Amino acid sequence: MLTRDLDDGRTEILTLSFWKSREVIAGFAGDDISRAVFYPEDDRYLVDREATVTHFEVHPEP
Repeated sequence: MLTRDLDDGRTEILTLSFWKSREVIAGFAGDDISRAVFYPEDDRYLVDREATVTHFEVHPEP
């Protein structure tokens, strides 16, 4: 997790997670893996939320 304090007293949190494959992600998130998944208790903690997820691939060093 990465954090940074914003000028308005809030803290932005960026969460990175690593998955074996896009198929495994789809098993968790559903067919549209670009749509964020939230839990009911998230409303207690989140001021704002991103509705989309950005995926990157990790490539081993040559």
